[in-house]
Amino acid sequence: MDHLPIFVKLADVPCLVVGGGVVAERKVALLLRAGARVFVVAPDPVGGLVLLRDRGDIVHIDDVFDPRHLQGKRLVIAATDDDAVNKRVAGASQSAGVLCNVVDDNDESTFILPAIVDRSPVTIAIGTGGNAPVLAQRLKSKIEAWLPTRIGELAQRAGGWRGPVKRRFATIEQRRRFWQWFFDGPVAQHFLANRGKAAERLIRGELMGSSTYGEFAGEAYIVGAGPGDPGLVTLRAQQLIGQADVILYDRLVAAPVLDFARKEAELVSVGKSAGGDRERQEWINELLVDLVRQGKRVCRLKGGDPFVFGRGGEEVAALRAAGLPYQVVPGVSAALGCAAYAGIPLTHRGVSGSVTFATARLDANREADWATLARPGQTLALYMSAGSIGPSARALERHGLRGDTPVAIVENGTTGSQRVLHSTLAEIEVQAKSADIAAPAMLFVGETTALGRDLAWFESQTSEPAFPEDLHHRKAALL
Repeated sequence: MDHLPIFVKLADVPCLVVGGGVVAERKVALLLRAGARVFVVAPDPVGGLVLLRDRGDIVHIDDVFDPRHLQGKRLVIAATDDDAVNKRVAGASQSAGVLCNVVDDNDESTFILPAIVDRSPVTIAIGTGGNAPVLAQRLKSKIEAWLPTRIGELAQRAGGWRGPVKRRFATIEQRRRFWQWFFDGPVAQHFLANRGKAAERLIRGELMGSSTYGEFAGEAYIVGAGPGDPGLVTLRAQQLIGQADVILYDRLVAAPVLDFARKEAELVSVGKSAGGDRERQEWINELLVDLVRQGKRVCRLKGGDPFVFGRGGEEVAALRAAGLPYQVVPGVSAALGCAAYAGIPLTHRGVSGSVTFATARLDANREADWATLARPGQTLALYMSAGSIGPSARALERHGLRGDTPVAIVENGTTGSQRVLHSTLAEIEVQAKSADIAAPAMLFVGETTALGRDLAWFESQTSEPAFPEDLHHRKAALL
């Protein structure tokens, strides 16, 4: 170990930053976050430092560095773009016995600044001995994605209960068991899900002797997995997938999304298809309730968003009727994801002032409100439309939408096999059959869809990448 990692208390401690550029500004911001009193030596500071000076957040010394500036300082950062000045700061600091960090110069530094994950009071420092700061930043990003956003609040609440816990439990072993129950069980789950009152009730019950630890309440997570690209899965979704005991997933959930699961987690496909008792929504509701009653953390993973044609409301209603806890995590819906990856603005000034989400497939005894869906001046996004492109187009025409209205079909949106077919309302049925469009696919109708011809940016892997001069021909080939 080349460096001893320590956490230094800098509240109201005088620290010095030498330099007036952007790098110095970043170091000043870091010290201010730690509560330090910051002095900046720079003859010509950048605008951000001037603002901090004018607000009284820092003390600006309009001068070149001199060793006398070290007097009374506990920590120094040399952040100029002049190596000679930085070396002078380092040498003077060493003579004065003051810790000094020289930006991008590990040899001259007596301490280094790590990459920091800040969930105060939980703080994680990542260092590579100054050898690979980019690697440290990458590790920081991975940890931030894994670490619950409310972990700091959980630690703070735990600190507030330390006194009562010490009075309630006489031995270290009893207290250790209590804190294991606190962090591994429903208390932590409630805090992390922003249900502080429920967590407080559990803790008070435990300290009053009205509950027993070891009890573990199950919970359901109704989670949107996005439209296909695993990079579109939200941070909260990743965290809950990673802590679930059982994952019930739809057939449209991309395989890489399941890689967020623990290796011990049970993965159960509950994808619905035409026919078959096992795939019925009622069976899924019953399975979900039964697993949560067993004390399991169950992630119900759905493509897109669970409350946008995902039947998530029915599953939540079943859980609520059973008196079981649940939380809902939204996802990027198929309409939003497919439109964005196809370069289709759902609204556009002067073209479309509204967007309507609908499905071409309703219950057997219900017909879509085609008169409303055919209103001009809007963008229509039709879910589950691959098998009903022709009937949908004809219905929209019957209700007044012109045959030359631009439309687009996005198949396998946001994935490497995405295909985009641009056409018109009158011609889309024939062209979709010729292109062999299959589910999953979104149908977009309205003037904004034509903008996708020019605004498309995502290169799928269904064909060789085109050179810029071939771009027009490649798009034409999709028609």
